[in-house]
Amino acid sequence: MKKFLFVSHDANRAGAQILLLRFLKKLAERTDVQFHILLKHSGPLAPEFERLAHTVYAYPAEGRRRRVWRRLLRQPVAGSRVLPRLADETYDLIVSNTVTNGELLAELTPLGCPIVTYAHELEIGISMYTTPEAFALTLRHTDFFMACSRVQRERYIANYGLDPARIDYLPSLLPEETAHTAKLLGQSARLRQVLGLPADALLVGCMGTFDWRKGIDVFVQLARLVPETVGGRPVRFVWVGGSHGQVEYNTVAEDVRRLGLRERVIFVENQPNPLDYMACFDVFALPSREEPYPLVVLEAALLEKPVVCFDQSGGAKELVQTDAGVVCDYLHTECMAREIACLLADEPLRRQMGQTGRRRVIDQHHDDLAMSEFLRLLEKYSTPVLSEV
Repeated sequence: MKKFLFVSHDANRAGAQILLLRFLKKLAERTDVQFHILLKHSGPLAPEFERLAHTVYAYPAEGRRRRVWRRLLRQPVAGSRVLPRLADETYDLIVSNTVTNGELLAELTPLGCPIVTYAHELEIGISMYTTPEAFALTLRHTDFFMACSRVQRERYIANYGLDPARIDYLPSLLPEETAHTAKLLGQSARLRQVLGLPADALLVGCMGTFDWRKGIDVFVQLARLVPETVGGRPVRFVWVGGSHGQVEYNTVAEDVRRLGLRERVIFVENQPNPLDYMACFDVFALPSREEPYPLVVLEAALLEKPVVCFDQSGGAKELVQTDAGVVCDYLHTECMAREIACLLADEPLRRQMGQTGRRRVIDQHHDDLAMSEFLRLLEKYSTPVLSEV
């Protein structure tokens, strides 16, 4: 029986962590595999990780505020001394769920097994969430990489000189929460009332943190550029995610006030049921500057929402292509606003694109496909012959 150690940067409710949790839930159903979990930091998903397997924390005492200041000041992480707690364990493979674990991978190398990094970051994310020194440690101590999109794989080969044989593409699992699509779509009228929206309003939505990388500022500009009404129906923009206590929110909210958009732009804080809100959207706008392969795009497509995104921002265009939404030139906000307005004016086209997106997600990311590839790669990386390459 093979034994793996999965390492995550934290247990926050974000795309990479949620995806790892989904893979591990599937893996836990098997009887021929054992695994442990190592979390650098805790978070809301920690109880779910702990229920799946023995879970160790590398830096249990470091709070979120301290982590933020350390990142801003480019301070290295103090030694976790996690290795003594794992010294008696024998693993066939270590899988790191982020490229930001460089210092930890250096500490785990003496365990003597291959290390795989499942990358969820591109250039901007790498510069924001880790230091050049720590990223260099990731490159040095990682034997193999898994990419969450084909675009990401190509960029790692081009930008970081990776041998193509050292990096594979791993498709994401289907988002489990969208299994009850009909039920979610039935929430629309109730939530519109809760948000104080006109019953006939056309909704352009996005989900994510208040983050420059996510394009929250671009989202506000889209609200400025798209007509106030389309086909006689009012247009509203809804952003789900983040906290109103964040500095970033205050900045964006002030922009909205100065632009006179407070009636048109609605910010909804983190919700336990975010897909209920997504089900209300008529168009899903992804204004991100960078998203290796966002789970929210899979979720939107499964809910049959046409997606509008930017080229060169990551892997979303692999799903959207030309028939499940629209791909605009990078940061061409006027183009994105025009395409959103065209989609809002054409309900049959929205429906057709939404159905195409749903079929594509199911075809490319169904559980059997993603899980069989995940297991194949774990077996490939953990074989003794490959560990000596």
